[in-house]
Amino acid sequence: MRVFWAFFIFVAMGCGAQADESAPYSASSNPETAAIHPRCLPGKSATSKQVTHYYVPILDAYDHYTCDRMEGTCIYKKNGEQWLHNYGYQDQRLSEARCKNGYGHRSNCLNPCRTIAASTKHHRYGELIFIKSLVGKRCGSERDGTAMIHDGFVYVGDTGSPKYFNSKGRFDFFWGRCINRRNGVCLEGAVPISDSLSSSQYCIVWDPANPSRNADLRREFEQKVRLEAIAREDHGAAEDINLGK
Repeated sequence: MRVFWAFFIFVAMGCGAQADESAPYSASSNPETAAIHPRCLPGKSATSKQVTHYYVPILDAYDHYTCDRMEGTCIYKKNGEQWLHNYGYQDQRLSEARCKNGYGHRSNCLNPCRTIAASTKHHRYGELIFIKSLVGKRCGSERDGTAMIHDGFVYVGDTGSPKYFNSKGRFDFFWGRCINRRNGVCLEGAVPISDSLSSSQYCIVWDPANPSRNADLRREFEQKVRLEAIAREDHGAAEDINLGK
């Protein structure tokens, strides 16, 4: 669950034209949408507003301000072991935790570089989103087994304070774990991600409200995220990924 604190500047969002959801759709029928991704759903293209990032601080000891007020999740040491603290949950030894990088708003596991937080009034849980400017960006950490060159696909798996997450396209990108940080900002590569995603073209390519359209993209994405989770030994996250649940 995301606990949020920062200041934001909002950018106006542009929406694609609404199309008949029941009609056949091809990229050539909407060149503007196809410029984002050839499988964008009709009427589901826009420009993001301010995009920030959040993460799991790695600490030598539990700190209430950092763990609860700043990020909502942290990993800290106690008696020589790493423990996972997640706001609203009982602390667990990291080795025993089902979700190794914390929990989203449905007790679902968060996936570094794949999960985004968004308003539940404007975005549905499980929406598969393609963000054009994310393609080719370096994300994650070799230290934590999350390093990747991004393909642009993320999903809505978390939410934040309604005070800040109150419009379409207002996203918070989950970076993963972070040691080098200052004032709520991860300095391990997350800032360039946040900066590049703000005011960026994006579209929804799979929507839980219309699960049959682009169902193959959903399955391919879930399998990719599942393999990424297994590679970093986050088996709970691998079992958990299901955008339609």
